[in-house]
Amino acid sequence: MRELRRALAAIGAAVVAAMILCAGASATRTPQQKGMLLSGNLYRVHAGFLEIKSDEKHIAVVKVDSSTIYWNGKTDKAASKKDLAAGDELIIEVIEKDQAMVAKKVRFMRR
Repeated sequence: MRELRRALAAIGAAVVAAMILCAGASATRTPQQKGMLLSGNLYRVHAGFLEIKSDEKHIAVVKVDSSTIYWNGKTDKAASKKDLAAGDELIIEVIEKDQAMVAKKVRFMRR
């Protein structure tokens, strides 16, 4: 199980890197931090990561941890991971942490 998590984290980091390099990816750099903004729709929620679909061919895997902040864009209030549902529109502030892309803040809106 531990090896599976490590493998999924490595795959997630590779997918995010490939998505950023790809011309169709919707990632932009924020100058004040060495992070990025990812946008798309929530595809799936897993224990330690989220899958974000930016278009029909690209799915990014972003790691989440206990410091990740969830924000409901409709009510403009703090939320939790359990409030997310497949199809929600997401804007995620992503930073590099321990050589993996980790969500710092996840802002979502219901479709």
